[in-house]
Amino acid sequence: MLLSKKSRFTGFFAFALLTACQPLRDSQSELMAQAETEPAAAMRLAGQRLASGEYDAALHWFRHAAGLGDTTALRHALQLQQRQQGRLATAQWLQQQLAQGVIAPQAVSASERQALGLWQAGAAGIAGFRHRQGCQLTIQPVVTQLAGKDNWQQLLQQWQQDSQLSQLAVCFLPLQQVPSTELACTEQSSRLISCHYQPLAPLVADGRFSQLLLLAGRGKASYNNGILQLPDNASLALLRHEFMHVLGFIDEYRLPLASAQQLCQPQRLHPNILLAEQTEAYLQHWQLAAADISLTPVESCAAAGQQAYRVLAEPNVMRSFELGLPELYLQLAKHILSQPEQLMPVQYYFAYLARQQQNWAQWQHFMQQASDWGYADAQQALAP
Repeated sequence: MLLSKKSRFTGFFAFALLTACQPLRDSQSELMAQAETEPAAAMRLAGQRLASGEYDAALHWFRHAAGLGDTTALRHALQLQQRQQGRLATAQWLQQQLAQGVIAPQAVSASERQALGLWQAGAAGIAGFRHRQGCQLTIQPVVTQLAGKDNWQQLLQQWQQDSQLSQLAVCFLPLQQVPSTELACTEQSSRLISCHYQPLAPLVADGRFSQLLLLAGRGKASYNNGILQLPDNASLALLRHEFMHVLGFIDEYRLPLASAQQLCQPQRLHPNILLAEQTEAYLQHWQLAAADISLTPVESCAAAGQQAYRVLAEPNVMRSFELGLPELYLQLAKHILSQPEQLMPVQYYFAYLARQQQNWAQWQHFMQQASDWGYADAQQALAP
């Protein structure tokens, strides 16, 4: 990764050094005055600022030169802004410049637009996958930038080749792409990825899937409300871990207080974690014998003042996503997939969003879809 980043910016910084070494025939005040109307002068200023580590100032003058029609300056501006502020901020800036006519459309290549996710919504040219045993669960993958699109092509192939995941009757619809500026997925590496999900409402309303997989942004992965959210550079191991959350598996490390209070309740049975008093109910629910499990203390529920136990001795994928998927967990996953109506469909969440907006026609539509998937809470909400 380090070598990749170095090669990406080699020409960029070589330009800065060459520019900074040019003799200053003009004073700084004269150069700045020229830079207001002359792209070459703006480029010289940008190179000087870059060489001295004044990145914000360098970005300003690269952008200014780009606005004066210098396509090389535009390349440098796009590179530097991505490095400083991320791809989303870069895409938003470029979209604004194009809309205002500051930058001509022909100055931006198709590959640059795709890399930033400035593309038309719709099919992305990557076929879906239908399991040979049918579709007990159908997932709609969505990407917002080229990096996610390229990665999804690899992930889908790896899923099919994985000796365990390929056993699960899970289907993926053809990939859909949505402009990055519409979903505006966050890029903070230390925080959970968050996006504006409402633009996906027309896609969800189609109703041919019950779960969304959004490969977009950078940050921590998560699963909530029928949306599996991954960074666009996610590995198969991370996808596998988050997919287990779709099936109701919970993390085998200390959960935040709010999550622990919600999940660590006597009436809630999870496939991999239980409270001591749940043992008999757990075995009956999952149709297991006492010899099939080995209760091992974990800290999942510690924040809620509860001692939880995983049902296996060895650390596994739910403790750390790089670890293996135990055979018992794989069998439990198959059992859960045999009753997919118990998994909350994403349409149920979009019904909630519609209710927040008091869009009752849309609420009815999404709730009916969730009911059609057999989800009991949706059926109850529609009951007279």
